[in-house]
Amino acid sequence: MKAYKFRSANQLDFVFDILFNNRLFCSDWRKLNDPMEGMFMYYNRQLSQNVDAERVMGIKRTKRKYKICSLAGTYDEHLLWAHYAGGFNGVAIEVELPNDSPYIKKVEPRDVFYYLNIDDFDDEDDAAKTILFSKYRVWEYEKEVRILNEETYYELESPVQRVIAGNRLNKEVFNALNIICSELGIEFQKAKIGKQGIFCTPVPRFLPKTITR
Repeated sequence: MKAYKFRSANQLDFVFDILFNNRLFCSDWRKLNDPMEGMFMYYNRQLSQNVDAERVMGIKRTKRKYKICSLAGTYDEHLLWAHYAGGFNGVAIEVELPNDSPYIKKVEPRDVFYYLNIDDFDDEDDAAKTILFSKYRVWEYEKEVRILNEETYYELESPVQRVIAGNRLNKEVFNALNIICSELGIEFQKAKIGKQGIFCTPVPRFLPKTITR
């Protein structure tokens, strides 16, 4: 599946790391911008008080081993550019992710908490992943695709597909990315805002002037 990592112009170190090293940074989910990330309430089918406390603690411990890389399922959402790409002064990096990995999924919208039926899960890891693959529904506009990983970086199986520059991106940075993408064989485009929404246009390859002394 295609997914998009948005970065602002003041995060060029992250941009270059993705392009050159073909990997995505994964963060401790407790440090993400939603304070309700990973929060859940639990119950059993009988709605009794006799829920196995050790199983609940096991799920909490298992959750803590995972880091998260959050990507968007689209590039043509205005709020994504506004919130994560410096108000169109940044880029969206398109990557290809496997469709069949149990550690990569589209996020399921939920209420403020995830309501976990303990009886539905024999495996603490499955329960932990189910919780972390959910998010408070106010974030639905992101169409988030989420990677769960135990390491700091997720290594991409395929090279970066495309880099889309925001229409406010600094000219010098824009030209530098054009050169880099050309050298790496990555498609480079520019995002524009029109009557029908956000769309992309191809960018001619930038050829730097020869430096002489």
